[in-house]
Amino acid sequence: MTTTVLELIKNLKHHTDDTVVTIKDVDDLEFAIVDFVLETGGLTIVIGEKEDAEEEDGE
Repeated sequence: MTTTVLELIKNLKHHTDDTVVTIKDVDDLEFAIVDFVLETGGLTIVIGEKEDAEEEDGE
């Protein structure tokens, strides 16, 4: 399945700018967006492991 930027915007525009977005897979595991890569065939959103707030603070 593919999704266009227009479809993403249409689904996200109803939320405030500071709304937290969570990415989950079918097994309910959470991921974080780590990069956006523009390629010939379109835009790729790269996901990775979601870090806990403590890990981000270096604790």
